[in-house]
Amino acid sequence: MKKLSSAIALLLLICMLGGCSSPKNAKDPDMQTVADKVGAAIDISELSQVPDAYVENVMGIALDGYASRNTLISAVGTNINEYGIFLAKDADQAATIKAALDKYLEYRESVWMDEYLPDEKPKLDNAEVWRQGNYVMYAILGDSDRAAVKQAFESCFEG
Repeated sequence: MKKLSSAIALLLLICMLGGCSSPKNAKDPDMQTVADKVGAAIDISELSQVPDAYVENVMGIALDGYASRNTLISAVGTNINEYGIFLAKDADQAATIKAALDKYLEYRESVWMDEYLPDEKPKLDNAEVWRQGNYVMYAILGDSDRAAVKQAFESCFEG
């Protein structure tokens, strides 16, 4: 009987410790899943993939500085719509990408000409960078589109 009591006590202790464990980590989706979900949130018909040279030379992100990316920029001269999703290889690389994107947005602000598409300037003024784990995303979009892609991006990492 004493052995049975000890076994039950041990089982209860294991169950209690299991209940105190950390919550499950957020999902770790693949890039295609994230890109598809974000792309479905807004009309991307006038956006095209950003060339590697632009990412490296203008954004300041080395081509070996990420595992994969999906970066889209306006293919027409009537708006400045743009967003990008980067998957870093690790947390340090994600921090480096976030810093580079913050700097890129500052650069875009510094070279903006007010007489060029003045109605588009608020998109740049309100541009944002978000990070979820090893993913980093930026968006230069209007308020409703920016909110939609942010929600789509963040939803990829929910429980």
